[in-house]
Amino acid sequence: MTSQRLFSIVSAAFLITGCAHSNTDFVPLQTAPPTGTATVQPGTPSQAMLDEELVEEFMERAERYMKVHEKAQRLGTRQREREDIGENLVSQQALAMRIRFARHDARPGDLFTPPIAMAVRRALDPVLRGDAALGARRSIREDAPETFVLVVNGSFPEGGPRSTMPGNVLKILPPLPNGLEYRIIDTHLVLIDTDADIVVDYVLDVMCKTC
Repeated sequence: MTSQRLFSIVSAAFLITGCAHSNTDFVPLQTAPPTGTATVQPGTPSQAMLDEELVEEFMERAERYMKVHEKAQRLGTRQREREDIGENLVSQQALAMRIRFARHDARPGDLFTPPIAMAVRRALDPVLRGDAALGARRSIREDAPETFVLVVNGSFPEGGPRSTMPGNVLKILPPLPNGLEYRIIDTHLVLIDTDADIVVDYVLDVMCKTC
Protein backbone atom coordinates (compact mmCIF):
# COMPACT_ATOMS: atom_id res chain seq x y z
CA MET A 1 0.00 0.00 0.00
CA THR A 2 1.50 3.34 -1.00
CA SER A 3 2.02 6.07 1.57
CA GLN A 4 -0.34 8.35 -0.41
CA ARG A 5 -3.19 5.81 -0.26
CA LEU A 6 -2.55 5.21 3.45
CA PHE A 7 -2.72 8.97 4.09
CA SER A 8 -6.09 9.17 2.25
CA ILE A 9 -7.57 6.37 4.36
CA VAL A 10 -6.38 7.94 7.63
CA SER A 11 -7.70 11.36 6.58
CA ALA A 12 -11.13 9.94 5.73
CA ALA A 13 -11.30 8.14 9.08
CA PHE A 14 -10.40 11.34 10.89
CA LEU A 15 -13.14 13.30 9.13
CA ILE A 16 -15.75 10.71 10.08
CA THR A 17 -14.77 10.37 13.73
CA GLY A 18 -13.55 13.93 14.27
CA CYS A 19 -17.01 15.38 13.52
CA ALA A 20 -18.58 13.28 16.23
CA HIS A 21 -16.33 14.52 19.01
CA SER A 22 -13.32 16.75 19.42
CA ASN A 23 -11.94 15.39 22.71
CA THR A 24 -12.10 12.41 25.04
CA ASP A 25 -15.30 13.61 26.72
CA PHE A 26 -17.38 12.42 23.76
CA VAL A 27 -19.94 15.24 24.08
CA PRO A 28 -22.81 14.48 21.65
CA LEU A 29 -23.90 17.16 19.23
CA GLN A 30 -27.19 19.05 19.43
CA THR A 31 -27.95 18.20 23.04
CA ALA A 32 -29.17 20.43 25.86
CA PRO A 33 -26.43 21.93 28.05
CA PRO A 34 -25.50 19.84 31.10
CA THR A 35 -27.29 20.64 34.34
CA GLY A 36 -25.63 23.56 36.11
CA THR A 37 -24.53 25.36 32.97
CA ALA A 38 -25.74 28.36 31.05
CA THR A 39 -25.73 28.98 27.33
CA VAL A 40 -24.79 32.31 25.79
CA GLN A 41 -25.66 33.36 22.28
CA PRO A 42 -22.60 34.68 20.39
CA GLY A 43 -22.32 38.44 20.58
CA THR A 44 -25.21 38.82 23.03
CA PRO A 45 -23.93 37.98 26.53
CA SER A 46 -27.01 39.53 28.16
CA GLN A 47 -29.13 36.77 26.63
CA ALA A 48 -27.56 33.95 28.64
CA MET A 49 -30.13 31.31 29.54
CA LEU A 50 -30.12 29.17 32.66
CA ASP A 51 -30.78 25.48 32.35
CA GLU A 52 -34.57 24.99 32.22
CA GLU A 53 -34.64 22.27 34.85
CA LEU A 54 -32.68 24.41 37.30
CA VAL A 55 -35.01 27.35 36.70
CA GLU A 56 -38.05 25.16 37.38
CA GLU A 57 -36.48 23.80 40.56
CA PHE A 58 -35.66 27.29 41.81
CA MET A 59 -39.17 28.57 41.05
CA GLU A 60 -40.70 25.63 42.91
CA ARG A 61 -38.53 26.44 45.93
CA ALA A 62 -39.52 30.11 45.71
CA GLU A 63 -43.20 29.17 45.60
CA ARG A 64 -42.77 26.92 48.66
CA TYR A 65 -41.22 29.84 50.49
CA MET A 66 -44.14 32.08 49.55
CA LYS A 67 -46.57 29.54 51.01
CA VAL A 68 -44.72 29.91 54.31
CA HIS A 69 -44.85 33.70 53.87
CA GLU A 70 -48.59 33.72 53.15
CA LYS A 71 -49.33 31.48 56.13
CA ALA A 72 -47.36 33.83 58.39
CA GLN A 73 -49.05 36.83 56.77
CA ARG A 74 -52.54 35.51 57.52
CA LEU A 75 -51.72 35.49 61.23
CA GLY A 76 -51.43 39.30 61.24
CA THR A 77 -52.56 42.41 59.38
CA ARG A 78 -50.96 43.16 56.03
CA GLN A 79 -48.73 46.22 56.13
CA ARG A 80 -50.46 47.88 53.18
CA GLU A 81 -53.80 47.78 55.02
CA ARG A 82 -52.47 50.17 57.67
CA GLU A 83 -52.23 53.93 57.16
CA ASP A 84 -49.86 54.66 60.04
CA ILE A 85 -46.15 54.22 59.17
CA GLY A 86 -45.29 53.23 62.72
CA GLU A 87 -47.96 50.54 62.73
CA ASN A 88 -46.69 49.32 59.36
CA LEU A 89 -43.20 48.94 60.80
CA VAL A 90 -44.49 47.03 63.80
CA SER A 91 -46.54 44.82 61.49
CA GLN A 92 -43.51 44.23 59.26
CA GLN A 93 -41.33 43.26 62.19
CA ALA A 94 -44.02 40.94 63.51
CA LEU A 95 -44.29 39.26 60.10
CA ALA A 96 -40.52 38.85 59.95
CA MET A 97 -40.55 37.24 63.39
CA ARG A 98 -43.27 34.76 62.37
CA ILE A 99 -41.38 33.84 59.19
CA ARG A 100 -38.15 33.37 61.14
CA PHE A 101 -39.97 31.07 63.54
CA ALA A 102 -41.45 29.06 60.64
CA ARG A 103 -38.00 28.89 58.96
CA HIS A 104 -35.92 28.45 62.10
CA ASP A 105 -33.81 25.81 60.36
CA ALA A 106 -33.31 27.78 57.10
CA ARG A 107 -29.81 27.71 55.66
CA PRO A 108 -28.01 29.27 52.68
CA GLY A 109 -28.77 27.15 49.64
CA ASP A 110 -32.38 26.36 50.53
CA LEU A 111 -33.48 28.17 47.36
CA PHE A 112 -30.15 28.70 45.61
CA THR A 113 -28.93 25.11 45.77
CA PRO A 114 -25.24 24.57 44.86
CA PRO A 115 -26.04 23.63 41.21
CA ILE A 116 -28.38 26.63 40.87
CA ALA A 117 -25.86 28.99 42.49
CA MET A 118 -23.09 27.76 40.19
CA ALA A 119 -25.26 28.21 37.11
CA VAL A 120 -26.30 31.71 38.22
CA ARG A 121 -22.68 32.79 38.67
CA ARG A 122 -21.74 31.49 35.21
CA ALA A 123 -24.74 33.10 33.55
CA LEU A 124 -24.10 36.49 35.20
CA ASP A 125 -20.38 36.59 34.46
CA PRO A 126 -20.76 38.26 31.02
CA VAL A 127 -22.97 41.07 32.40
CA LEU A 128 -21.28 41.70 35.77
CA ARG A 129 -17.57 41.14 35.07
CA GLY A 130 -15.11 42.63 32.63
CA ASP A 131 -14.88 46.02 30.93
CA ALA A 132 -18.22 45.62 29.13
CA ALA A 133 -20.03 45.42 32.48
CA LEU A 134 -18.49 48.57 33.96
CA GLY A 135 -21.67 50.62 33.58
CA ALA A 136 -23.84 47.93 35.18
CA ARG A 137 -21.50 47.60 38.16
CA ARG A 138 -21.39 51.38 38.61
CA SER A 139 -25.20 51.68 38.66
CA ILE A 140 -25.48 48.84 41.17
CA ARG A 141 -22.90 50.35 43.52
CA GLU A 142 -24.30 53.89 43.36
CA ASP A 143 -27.57 52.83 45.00
CA ALA A 144 -26.19 50.07 47.20
CA PRO A 145 -26.97 50.03 50.93
CA GLU A 146 -24.23 49.99 53.51
CA THR A 147 -22.58 46.62 53.97
CA PHE A 148 -24.35 44.53 56.58
CA VAL A 149 -24.08 41.03 58.00
CA LEU A 150 -25.53 38.79 55.33
CA VAL A 151 -27.43 35.92 56.91
CA VAL A 152 -30.55 33.95 55.96
CA ASN A 153 -33.56 35.33 57.87
CA GLY A 154 -31.52 38.42 58.71
CA SER A 155 -32.99 41.91 58.34
CA PHE A 156 -32.33 44.18 55.39
CA PRO A 157 -31.06 47.56 56.70
CA GLU A 158 -34.10 49.53 57.79
CA GLY A 159 -34.75 52.47 55.51
CA GLY A 160 -31.63 51.69 53.50
CA PRO A 161 -31.44 52.14 49.72
CA ARG A 162 -31.92 49.19 47.43
CA SER A 163 -29.37 48.67 44.70
CA THR A 164 -30.43 49.11 41.08
CA MET A 165 -30.86 45.83 39.23
CA PRO A 166 -29.95 46.33 35.53
CA GLY A 167 -32.42 44.93 33.05
CA ASN A 168 -29.92 42.60 31.41
CA VAL A 169 -29.20 41.05 34.83
CA LEU A 170 -32.88 40.54 35.63
CA LYS A 171 -33.40 39.07 32.16
CA ILE A 172 -31.02 36.23 33.02
CA LEU A 173 -32.38 35.44 36.49
CA PRO A 174 -35.45 33.24 37.03
CA PRO A 175 -38.75 35.12 37.43
CA LEU A 176 -39.97 35.60 40.99
CA PRO A 177 -43.41 35.46 42.60
CA ASN A 178 -44.80 38.72 43.96
CA GLY A 179 -43.22 39.54 47.29
CA LEU A 180 -39.66 38.55 46.40
CA GLU A 181 -36.95 40.71 44.84
CA TYR A 182 -33.35 40.32 43.73
CA ARG A 183 -30.71 42.76 44.91
CA ILE A 184 -26.91 42.79 44.64
CA ILE A 185 -25.34 43.72 47.96
CA ASP A 186 -21.57 44.25 47.91
CA THR A 187 -20.70 41.43 45.48
CA HIS A 188 -23.51 39.03 46.39
CA LEU A 189 -26.89 38.29 44.84
CA VAL A 190 -29.51 38.51 47.58
CA LEU A 191 -33.13 37.35 47.53
CA ILE A 192 -35.30 39.61 49.72
CA ASP A 193 -38.82 39.23 51.08
CA THR A 194 -40.10 42.76 50.49
CA ASP A 195 -42.99 42.62 52.98
CA ALA A 196 -40.93 41.26 55.86
CA ASP A 197 -37.70 42.97 54.70
CA ILE A 198 -35.64 39.88 55.42
CA VAL A 199 -33.02 37.91 53.50
CA VAL A 200 -34.47 34.69 52.11
CA ASP A 201 -31.30 33.32 50.49
CA TYR A 202 -28.22 34.53 48.62
CA VAL A 203 -25.45 33.61 46.16
CA LEU A 204 -21.95 34.76 47.07
CA ASP A 205 -19.62 36.62 44.71
CA VAL A 206 -21.61 37.07 41.52
CA MET A 207 -19.83 40.38 40.88
CA CYS A 208 -16.17 41.34 41.19
CA LYS A 209 -15.31 43.54 44.16
CA THR A 210 -12.63 45.86 42.80
CA CYS A 211 -13.10 45.77 39.01
